[in-house]
Amino acid sequence: MKLQASSLAAGSAIAITVLFRFLVLVQNQVTAHQTYFMVFASYIAPMALLIIPFTDTWDFEAVQKVTAMEHPTYNLSIYTPFTGFSNIGSPQFLSATLLLSIGAYGIPFGCLLLTRKVLVLIRFHSHMSDRTKKQAQTLIHGLIVQSLLPFFCYIPSFTGYVFSQSTGRELLLIEHLILASSAFPGLVDPFISCYFIVPYRQAVLEFVLPKRQSRITTVISNSTSGYN
Repeated sequence: MKLQASSLAAGSAIAITVLFRFLVLVQNQVTAHQTYFMVFASYIAPMALLIIPFTDTWDFEAVQKVTAMEHPTYNLSIYTPFTGFSNIGSPQFLSATLLLSIGAYGIPFGCLLLTRKVLVLIRFHSHMSDRTKKQAQTLIHGLIVQSLLPFFCYIPSFTGYVFSQSTGRELLLIEHLILASSAFPGLVDPFISCYFIVPYRQAVLEFVLPKRQSRITTVISNSTSGYN
């Protein structure tokens, strides 16, 4: 559950980033209270996902017996005593699955719809210069890419989890890939931000290629002086 809660927290962080940009365009500013509320609200579902399953009955002996029966060829002695829940179909686990469903399926679709509205608002914004509009659109394109990541990373693994929970059948491929797929957005998000957020991109280029940036600055300065 810790892994699923972390994935849900990452998706919530993307959602409030999109919502923040939308409110800036609609209201021209976002108050501190609104910011605090959005950040606080983004932690409610992940924290509930962590807490709810632990209100269920813990039956470690039953879990160990079932595990040994279903995997007779495994050497489980090196893992004992291991913990677990005896009934993943309990109301607590079903409630946690419902939260994960809302996060895994609802957040990506909601973000895509909201980013589309943001792009329309930017296009017809009367107080933005063309340069500001271009930078804002580039930022929103980055948010769209971040919103698409759950489709490829969270939804397949969560769908496999729901399938296993409802049918009792294991999907070994999903079990092996769930850690990598859940960690992948956190790995590529910094690169997405560096590419689509112009100040970040310039700062990285200045750090990695200082000579190239200084040469570009010199050329621009000479061109500017030539017009004077």
